Amino acid sequence: MNLRNLLNNNPFKADFKKNRLRPPGAVAEDKFMERCIRCGRCIAVCPYRCIERADASDGLQVGTPYIYADKKACQLCMLCTQVCPTGALDPSFTQPEQPRMGLAKIDENTCLNYIYARDEARGYTDGTALYCNTCHNVCPLQDSAIILQDFIVPIVTDLCTGCGICVERCPTEPRSVEIIPAGMGDADRAGLYHLRNRLQKDYTSSDEVLHGDTLLDEKSKLSSGEDEFNFEANFNTDTKIEGWE
Repeated sequence: MNLRNLLNNNPFKADFKKNRLRPPGAVAEDKFMERCIRCGRCIAVCPYRCIERADASDGLQVGTPYIYADKKACQLCMLCTQVCPTGALDPSFTQPEQPRMGLAKIDENTCLNYIYARDEARGYTDGTALYCNTCHNVCPLQDSAIILQDFIVPIVTDLCTGCGICVERCPTEPRSVEIIPAGMGDADRAGLYHLRNRLQKDYTSSDEVLHGDTLLDEKSKLSSGEDEFNFEANFNTDTKIEGWE
């Protein structure tokens, strides 16, 4: 019981990483960590062997199920949601278009189709432009989750399930598409996004002491110029310091 509490109530359980996803139908991360008993049924039932058990490199999430999209993406068969005994995976998720494991993000600087479109617009190429379309072709919700703007540029829509098939099949090195897991928010700050929000919530006070972004906003209004401040307390300041100009 103590080990279970340690694993479920650890401060790093919202440590999201790109291309590392919970199985389809997973509830919010905090609830998932409370409900998942690490039974491995979702792993055993997956016919495509997409779901793996997190190892020690994943910290205190060890033993919980993850999909690593850059290794083996989810095929959206939805069998795992039907065998979870605790509701960590929502059993009402039965259709492939239902999950929102994350959202695909395309790197416009390395995606072959974006390079192709830029070269076509300027009228010449340096020889690296190729017409790819792989992410669009392999998407299980083709022309829905990923559409082609002007029949060239792939655009990810809000209907993306985050299955990661586009990541697995992307031919560029490094890959030009990645999945931002649901709940991660800011891709650049990853887990720090949730850690920051949790800390701000924990330290929010009903008194007049400022915290978090509110404190930063007020600090940004302070001037380092020659304006003098009026102090409420009886405090005399000497603006003439010997040796200072």
